[in-house]
Amino acid sequence: MNEDRGSKRETRGSGLEAHDGAASTVGRSSTGLEPRTAAMLSYLAGPFSSGLILWVERENAFVRFHAWQSMIGLGGLALALFASYVFAGMAMFVSATLVTVLFNVAAVIWIVLVIVTLLCAWKAWSGARWSLPLAGEYAERRVRLTPQRHNSSTPQ
Repeated sequence: MNEDRGSKRETRGSGLEAHDGAASTVGRSSTGLEPRTAAMLSYLAGPFSSGLILWVERENAFVRFHAWQSMIGLGGLALALFASYVFAGMAMFVSATLVTVLFNVAAVIWIVLVIVTLLCAWKAWSGARWSLPLAGEYAERRVRLTPQRHNSSTPQ
């Protein structure tokens, strides 16, 4: 299959965007890792690993995008999972049926969380700047708003 590696593809109807191209991964990463590896590692432990990557990474917009997307997207899903368990605990005093429903909701959120984590990590590893519907848009804005810092020891 021949693909234009520098093109932007949009999946119509789903709100998902894929920005393929090695051009987005060109450059150095201040983490000391290859940009694709650092971006993939930001999904490894959700908001924890992405926070660490954001703390270390100052140069590469591709890595920072994936770290922000992981923090917002996976963090949001983790909060929804936690909330469903808390509400299920509170519902034990109200209705057994409501507890069952909330635990089933939590199971669905777990499945979605695992699938989204694996898919995003795979897309980051392949060099695609793949955007989740809400988290990707916010992550893109955060990357654009953050001033790029250059290492003073490198000649310009």
